[in-house]
Amino acid sequence: MRDEDEIISAYEAEFKETTEPRRRSGRGFWLVAGAMALACVFLLVEILVNRPIGDSIAHAESTLRDAQTGATTVRDRSGSFANADADGMALADPSNTYVAGDVASADLDQVSVATRSDQWAGAVQARPGACFYLRLTDAGGTFYGAGTDCTGRSALTASGPSW
Repeated sequence: MRDEDEIISAYEAEFKETTEPRRRSGRGFWLVAGAMALACVFLLVEILVNRPIGDSIAHAESTLRDAQTGATTVRDRSGSFANADADGMALADPSNTYVAGDVASADLDQVSVATRSDQWAGAVQARPGACFYLRLTDAGGTFYGAGTDCTGRSALTASGPSW
C-alpha cells in the first residue's frame, strides 16, 4: 500500500501535467494577420487606381450642370429650347465648348447639344466609351442617362431620374 507522501507526490505530478498549458505555435495568427495586411494593401491600390475615374465622372456631371443652366437661360430669354443650339449655348456659357447634336463629345469640357422646340439634350464624354446625358423639357422635366454614343441626339433618349 502507498503511503500519504507517495499519493500526494503522484497527485502533484498529475496536477502539474494538466495545469501547465502547452506552448502553442503562432502560425494561425500570422496567417490571419498576413491575409488581412495583403487585403488592405490590395484595397488601397484599388482606391488609388480608380480615383481618376471618379474625378472624370464628377467633371462631366459638372459640365452638364453648367450647360443646363445655359440652356435654361436661353429658353427663358427666347421662349424655346430651339435657340439653345451649339451657337446659342456658346454665347450663354462660354466656359465650355459646344458642338452640334450629330457630332460626338470628345472630352470633359465639350458638350454635344441637340435641340427641339420643347426639348434640349446634352452629352459629355467622361472617358472613352462612357458618356453622360442630360435632357430638359419645356414641361420642367429633367432626365439623366448614360451610354457609349456621345452625341446630343443620343442624349434625347435620356429618361432616368438620376445618373
